Amino acid sequence: MKISNKILAISIVSLLFFLACEEMELKMEQDTGITEELMWNNPSYVDNFMVDIISMMPSGFNTDEFGWTFYANATDEAKNSNPAATIQNMNSGNWNSTTGFLDNAWNKYYRGIYKANLFLEKAESITYITFPPSSRNLHLNRLTHYKSEVRLLRALFYYELIKRYGGVVLVGDAVVQTRNDMNDPAFQAGRSSFNQCAAYIISECDYLIDNALLPLLDQGADQGRPNGTAAKALKTKTLLLLASPAYNKEITEGSAEQMNYWRAVATMAQDIAFDRIFSFGPYDTYDGTSPEVILGYRHRNVNQLEQRNFPIGSEGTRDQGLIVSSGSTNPTQNLVDAYRMKNGKRIDEPGSGYDPSNPYENRDDRLKQTVLYNGAEWLERNVESRTIEIFRGGRDGMDRAYGTKTGYYLKKFIDPTLDLRQGQGSNREWPIFRFSDIVLIWAEAVNELYGPVNRGEFYLTATTILNQTIVRHGGLEELPLSGISQSELRERIREERFVELAFEDQRAWDLRRWGIAHEVLSQPVYKVDVTRNPDESFNYEKMKLEDRYFEDRMYLYPIPQRDVNNGLFQNPGW
Repeated sequence: MKISNKILAISIVSLLFFLACEEMELKMEQDTGITEELMWNNPSYVDNFMVDIISMMPSGFNTDEFGWTFYANATDEAKNSNPAATIQNMNSGNWNSTTGFLDNAWNKYYRGIYKANLFLEKAESITYITFPPSSRNLHLNRLTHYKSEVRLLRALFYYELIKRYGGVVLVGDAVVQTRNDMNDPAFQAGRSSFNQCAAYIISECDYLIDNALLPLLDQGADQGRPNGTAAKALKTKTLLLLASPAYNKEITEGSAEQMNYWRAVATMAQDIAFDRIFSFGPYDTYDGTSPEVILGYRHRNVNQLEQRNFPIGSEGTRDQGLIVSSGSTNPTQNLVDAYRMKNGKRIDEPGSGYDPSNPYENRDDRLKQTVLYNGAEWLERNVESRTIEIFRGGRDGMDRAYGTKTGYYLKKFIDPTLDLRQGQGSNREWPIFRFSDIVLIWAEAVNELYGPVNRGEFYLTATTILNQTIVRHGGLEELPLSGISQSELRERIREERFVELAFEDQRAWDLRRWGIAHEVLSQPVYKVDVTRNPDESFNYEKMKLEDRYFEDRMYLYPIPQRDVNNGLFQNPGW
């Protein structure tokens, strides 16, 4: 049978996956006599298939585009120390519709969508008829719960697509198991608009929320699995994109239509905040126990982050012939400068108390929890207490092979207790949705609607909301409740997102939805050059590290060229 040339709206990789599944199931039936119906009526098989779909959730530790490399390296947050790393192409502008790494997200999330659709289709015929009534009812109830989880996961996969590509192909509930299935009209469809895709995501979330099909976190839901609070968070994040003229071409800045979206964003974010009002937790907890995480991707017993990001002077360095870090994700001076003094002033502001010869003293608490700087405390293998030596000639120095390119190493998410020589690992949780993110979205939306002082129909003013993260996590003084303009608070909220959510894969998309990515991501990134004086004091000199490149077309990824060749229209400029 000739397959229509438009079927590449579903990637070839995804098609091959499903055809391989069909062949595997057929071979199993031939070899063992186990039919597909029996296989899907096996609760263990269903459980494993469900876990497989969950494993396709996004994780910023192991990114879709770049593997175990933080996306922050493609923003003003960081510089990757490996000049050959694929992510360097994002900063030089060397990417286009034929660049393979950009296809990874497209392929992955469409595979996730088709797996979700396959599960939902098979679930309709699962009866567990061979089980006694008590266990049969238990399995059927769990299956019903799984169906709700899958619908949320499918909506999440679409969200990950639209924030990268804009409007994509909505395939509905269609599945691919045989080549004959490719005649389904869903696979002949072109791209839907961004607004249509966003409306679909929101409708799926509304179905789950309105019918209370998934438990909320305050009802004991597992933050490592799809849950009701995550459905609310996904709806909030999708509405946030709809409030952005950079994504939503049907609105203009300041229009009544935009204000309606901001109102919907604030309403949903407030709903989450008052479900979880006491859920601020320690800023530096990433092991799966933080009460702040709404939905997290849990990695078990891993050390890839440490292999790639430990300071280069950690035990077991390359020149000792053992496995160790390449110190790859180096925070920029741009990011470090954004952390305020404890009195709330910028470091360049009169009266801040900033000391260039002691630049990290009396700074926002989150700086020392996010960045390793010269003189920072480091507990090697949870045994050896030492300080980080980034100065030239130091143990972790910039002049060492694989040493930092910016004068900083990453601390956030890193477990310093691991001994890489022994192959030790530990649990880590990537925050797909985090409470502080939702609180900052709430503050942003209320400020856009009413400014910093008035709260309108909402419980708190934007300034009061913003103070929650500034004080609780930053340890800074509260912002005054008056005397700040709307535009000033807007900039402060953006700054707060920069530092609070550093390395959490928010910056690239924030800059895009604010419509300022072409301004920020085309600016140079800076480093600090550290030298030690004879009297054991240090000099810190800020220097330009490199220029960056970003143009308007890069607000959206290009659609993979193979799919454009087969009927999908390309994003502007590509």
